[in-house]
Amino acid sequence: MTLELHRIESADLDAVAGLLMEVFNAPIDAPFINRKVLRWKYLDAGPQWQGSRSYALRKADKIHAHCAVWPLNLQFGDKKEVTCLAYIDWANRSDLPGAGFMLKKKLMKLSQTSIVVGGSAETREIVPKLGFAHVADIESFARVVRPWKQYRSRPAEPLLKGMARLIRNTSWGLTSISKTNKNWSVRRVESFSSGFDFNYSSEHPTPWRDANYLNFWLQCPAAAVTGFELINDGTRVGYFLLSRVGGQTRIADIRPNSDDPTHWKIAYSLAAETAANDPETCEILASASTPLVRDSLKGSNFYSRGNVPLFLYDPQQLLKDQPPMFWNLIDGDAAYLSDPAYPFAT
Repeated sequence: MTLELHRIESADLDAVAGLLMEVFNAPIDAPFINRKVLRWKYLDAGPQWQGSRSYALRKADKIHAHCAVWPLNLQFGDKKEVTCLAYIDWANRSDLPGAGFMLKKKLMKLSQTSIVVGGSAETREIVPKLGFAHVADIESFARVVRPWKQYRSRPAEPLLKGMARLIRNTSWGLTSISKTNKNWSVRRVESFSSGFDFNYSSEHPTPWRDANYLNFWLQCPAAAVTGFELINDGTRVGYFLLSRVGGQTRIADIRPNSDDPTHWKIAYSLAAETAANDPETCEILASASTPLVRDSLKGSNFYSRGNVPLFLYDPQQLLKDQPPMFWNLIDGDAAYLSDPAYPFAT
């Protein structure tokens, strides 16, 4: 019997969870395979996609490979548009090692371009063989706001190592978050309204946004996701999403409708101040894929914590010679994915 492509439905979630536990050596209570999380990731209605976003190759009733797609269609320049997919939960059962490769090849035909960000050592070795090229890096930045609470909530580690980390993080935490322009403020929203253009013109390929997409993220069961509007002189000029997982709050998405570097620095500073106001927040995490964002985060007293590669599949060369993609944590699973053994970036 040959392998068949199958779109995952509710009845398949237990089988997918079993495969993910096996491949990633995850415990039965791992947050990323919680059934509510899987249903939201794969099956709940989301913008830019019809039906299930989860695919498997199976033989008889056994799933041998799985991968889910995450649509992030790109806009850039003079109203140019390119369809794009990111991939999450890519897993291959060991008894049929070529199935995952085969499944990925099939899914790559569903859009004009595809990306893979980070991934395991095995993934980084495989994706170039599929035609992906390493075109950019996503840099992580972190800001410590409650070093003692962070120290107390961290998994046990050798005393000297823990104390050295506490001293360093306390030093970093003493750097005050930059105060923003008094004309700027934030307003929390329970849901975003459609009467606002969440996209802005940029030379960087930028994932499309609308109110439905952002509201979909506000329903994420894997993290405490909250939405905020950016206000300048009483006018709504952008937004950001915060995603808290344990003691780490992530600037999951952010977009002031401007290309002014000062506005971006203010936006990140406001997001950081808002995150720090949550008494459970020990550390704030953000990502950067463009020079403008890197400079904004450094100007808001964030510290670089390393980077991961962004691989692009672009067989038609639609993004050739374009500047780096503007990528944020909700353009994949980085807004909620966590490892309890390593809950912080600092």
